[in-house]
Amino acid sequence: MHPRLLKKQRVLVVGYGVTGASVVRFLQRHAVHFELADECTPDNAAERSASLNCTVHSQFDTALFQQFDVLLLSPGIPRSHPAVVHALNKGVMVIGDIELFAAVVEMPVIAVTGSNGKSTVVSWIAHALQSAGIKAVACGNIGQPALDSLLLKADVFVLELSSYQLESTRSLQPLAATVLNVSDDHLDRYDDMEHYAATKRTVFDNAGLCVVNQDDPRTWPVGTEATASDCIERFTLSVGQDAASRWHPVLKEGELWLCDDQFALLAQSQLAVPGEHNLANALAVLALIEALAIPFTALRKGLVSFTGLPHRTEFLGEQAGVRWYNDSKGTNVDACSKAVRAMPGPVLLIAGGIAKGADFSQLYSVVQQRVRLLVLIGRDRDQISEQLAGSTHIVMAEDINEAVQICRQEACTGDVVLLSPACSSFDMFKNFEDRGEKFAAAVEEVLAA
Repeated sequence: MHPRLLKKQRVLVVGYGVTGASVVRFLQRHAVHFELADECTPDNAAERSASLNCTVHSQFDTALFQQFDVLLLSPGIPRSHPAVVHALNKGVMVIGDIELFAAVVEMPVIAVTGSNGKSTVVSWIAHALQSAGIKAVACGNIGQPALDSLLLKADVFVLELSSYQLESTRSLQPLAATVLNVSDDHLDRYDDMEHYAATKRTVFDNAGLCVVNQDDPRTWPVGTEATASDCIERFTLSVGQDAASRWHPVLKEGELWLCDDQFALLAQSQLAVPGEHNLANALAVLALIEALAIPFTALRKGLVSFTGLPHRTEFLGEQAGVRWYNDSKGTNVDACSKAVRAMPGPVLLIAGGIAKGADFSQLYSVVQQRVRLLVLIGRDRDQISEQLAGSTHIVMAEDINEAVQICRQEACTGDVVLLSPACSSFDMFKNFEDRGEKFAAAVEEVLAA
C-alpha cells in the first residue's frame, strides 16, 4: 500500500523490533500519522510516545486493534494472534513492511526465500553484482531492513524474505524469485509442512522469473503461484544434463562443473565455500542473476571470491589438528544436516536450543554416520537426546563454554568441532549472532592455548 493512501487511514504499527522501527521511520518520512502498539511496560510506552511523537499502547488488545483501518504487523508477531485474528474478521487490513516496500520501490528486485541458504544466496548475489560494478543492496531479513534500504542508491535490491514476512505481503513484483528449499522449521507457527511451504511459495506471485529447486517438490509453483511455465527455470544437483533443469552440475575432467544448459561455466573447486549445499546455492545464484542479462564473464570474479557469511559454516581456525567451525545460523534440522555432511572429518557436534517443534529423528542417520560426539545445550536438549538416542555418544553441557571445553578434551587430530544447533537461540542468547560470537570467543581461547 502506497504511503499516500495510508494518509487517509487509521494506521497502527504492531511491534517495535528492528522491522517495526523501520516501519515507523518510513511512515515518519512520508508524513503518515500512526499509533504504535508494543508489549512493554507503561513507563516504556510513555518514553516511546515522547520520543516518537505518537500514541503508544503497551498491550496487544483486541478492542484496540479493531479501531484501525490498517495494521502494519511486524514479522515476529503471528497473524494467528487473537487480537490480529479479530481485526482481520472485522475487515481490518493487515500488511507488513514488504508491502510498503513493494509500493514504492523503483529498481528491480530479486527475492529469495527458503528454509536454508537464503542469507548466503542473497549475499552471494549482491557480492557478484557489486564485483561487476552494479550497485546491489542486500536487505530484508538480512542486514538492513527493506524500508531503510530505500534510502540508498541502488541498481537492484536483493531481498531476503522469511515466511513471516511473506504472510503479510501481496503486491511485491520481483524480477526474479526463488524458494531455495523447504524443510522442517517454524512448525510451531504453521499448521503443517504444506502450510509452511505454501507460505514460502507466495514469493512466486507476480514474479517475472520463478527459479525452482528441481530436487525439492515443495518449492515448485502450483496453481496461481506461477503465471506460465515459460517463466520457470530450474536448478538441480543431479549430475549430467537434466532436460527439466537448465542449471546443473556436470562431470568434466574428473571434477564437477556448474553448467548453464550445455555450457560448463565454473569448476566447483574454484568456489571458496565448501559443500554440496553451496553447489546448489551457486546454481541458484546463477539462475537468479540471469534475469538481469549480465554476461558471465562480468560475474565470474564475484562468484569465486565470495567466502561465505559469519556464523554459516565459518572456519574459525585449527589447533593440534582439530578444525573448529561456527554454524550458529544453522537453526533447523536440515541446515544442521547439511553442515555436518560438508565437514572434512569426523564431527564433534554442539547442538540444542529451542526446537520449534522439529523432528530431530531426521538427523539420526547423518549423526550415526558422521558425528563421533554430540554435545547438547539449551532448553530442549532432553527432547533432542531422546530422539537421537543410540545414534552416537551424547553428553549434556550447561552452556556454550562448557560445550567447547568438552569438545577440546575429546577431540583428536583430524576431527572437526562444529556448532550447528538445529535450534533457535533465544533460550540462552540474544540471537544466533550472539550465540556464534560467544562460541567464537570460547574457541579463540582454545586456539590461543
